Amino acid sequence: MLFKLFPGLLWLQGYTRNSFKDDLLAGLTIGVLLIPQSMGYAMVAGLPPEVGLYAAIFPPLIYALLGSSNKVSIGPVALDAILILSGLSLLAEPGSEHYLQLAFTLTLLVGLLQFAFGLLRLGFIANFLSYPVIVGYTSAAAVIIMASQLQSLVGMPIASGHFLAQLYELLSNSAQWNQHTLILGLSSLVLIFLSSRYTPKLPIALILLVLGMLLSGLLQLSQHGVASIASIPQGLPLLALPTLDWQQISQLLPVAFTVAFMGYVGSISIAKSQEQPGDKLMSKPNQELIALGLANTIGALFRAFPVSASFSRSAAFVKAGAQTQVAAIISAVFIAFILLFLTPLFALYPLPKTILAAIIIMSVLGLFKYSEMKSLLLQDKKEFLSLLVTFVITLALGVQQGLLAGVAVSIMVVVYRSAIPHMTELGLLEDRQLYRNISRFKQARIRAELLIFRFDAPLYFANSDYFTSKLYSWIKQRPSGSLKVVIFDAESVNSIDSTAIKMLDHVIESLQQQGIELYLSHLIGPVRDALLSSPLAERLAQQHIFATTADAVAYFDKGEQRCADIALQTNKIK
Repeated sequence: MLFKLFPGLLWLQGYTRNSFKDDLLAGLTIGVLLIPQSMGYAMVAGLPPEVGLYAAIFPPLIYALLGSSNKVSIGPVALDAILILSGLSLLAEPGSEHYLQLAFTLTLLVGLLQFAFGLLRLGFIANFLSYPVIVGYTSAAAVIIMASQLQSLVGMPIASGHFLAQLYELLSNSAQWNQHTLILGLSSLVLIFLSSRYTPKLPIALILLVLGMLLSGLLQLSQHGVASIASIPQGLPLLALPTLDWQQISQLLPVAFTVAFMGYVGSISIAKSQEQPGDKLMSKPNQELIALGLANTIGALFRAFPVSASFSRSAAFVKAGAQTQVAAIISAVFIAFILLFLTPLFALYPLPKTILAAIIIMSVLGLFKYSEMKSLLLQDKKEFLSLLVTFVITLALGVQQGLLAGVAVSIMVVVYRSAIPHMTELGLLEDRQLYRNISRFKQARIRAELLIFRFDAPLYFANSDYFTSKLYSWIKQRPSGSLKVVIFDAESVNSIDSTAIKMLDHVIESLQQQGIELYLSHLIGPVRDALLSSPLAERLAQQHIFATTADAVAYFDKGEQRCADIALQTNKIK
């Protein structure tokens, strides 16, 4: 019962001292990554930096008890941050007290939605975003996030708005850039880039944070116009329920659905991509929804903003040797220690915002998937078009609209592919006695009196018209009076609905009027059951259904009936 309530405890079975050593090292490594990232992503979301630190403490503790994966690092994420900013900035001014309260209410709603989805076993919703759409969406979001940090990088405040307008304002007013801020920011970018290339294990983000604070304090950079974080509240936040107002809740629900959906999609995608066949336990989609939901719900009570799994941090989590989510607990304790005892240092040594901007830019740069874009362009033009549409809409209209467009594009691609599936004429490879696509195998022999074809999709109302039009076009290409039998190889048809059955009835009647018979081969059980329990069974005599295409041809040539018991086996016909 304890393991059912807290699945995270399953990882402690067989836990050893060596496991703890691995988790300790990984936990400290992730804690070092989380400090600058959490503060930076909170600022991206329009929130005070300490809110990001709270989000790196309480939600990971809850996930450690409830999560089903030991390969993800839960905490603040760039995509969630930009979704929060784009949604809440329409309702309140970023940084204001009202905005802050809306953020905590949003976190609570996100958690409750994810928890409810988990209880309702809706983990399959992650399948509504295809890989090209995810690549297009995350790449566009990365561009928006990087653009939002340019004002901190150059030390010139600008009005909020579309990122293209922000870029224009920055470039057209370059004379107002703060030189000290720009030098410090560009130096940080260069150092992070060089470190990632030559010393990837070095915690360069934390080192820059400490060095920046020392320089800021010793050289009094704030007096030179370098914007800094000069205070972070000491200690941990008190337990408090966010403000609940029905009007606000109705305004926040669209944003909450978006954040809840994307947070879960990202988390389960990362968990599944990190798994190996030899893992003793695998992540469970519905349990992940419950774990994320309660992590965000409890986080909202401690002034945190929505969290999910991070692509880059999860990779570092595994690479650092984390065995279980005990590593996440260690990183949370490490950050809590900093909040309890080290925050007074910010008053003496303020943290330059330009350094955080550089850290954020380099962190999200990996979300821009140029190589995947190039690969999809060469591999599949249609999938690349899905990626491009999502990318452009996200850049032009915003991340929420981009996400909705991505879901719509994914569904449209599925509908298109099922409505116009692959349908091909088959010919005989005489040396192998196999029937294959005549477009791929030029040596495949076709006979004037036989038309053999394969349909590679479920046969239902959306593609029944395409089926008949394609079939009739092939029939018209044959010399008049030569065609005697059409053989439908249905091996790839895994289901058939009443509309398609009615269509086959019309096809059979039309062909018979032309003196042509329709044979069916390779029918799988569910399709065979559906056909033989329908009115069409009267037309499909024993001589029209065959176990294989070769059997159908043999019957046409020699009148041989092979494997009739297999061809007509059904659970429904008596």
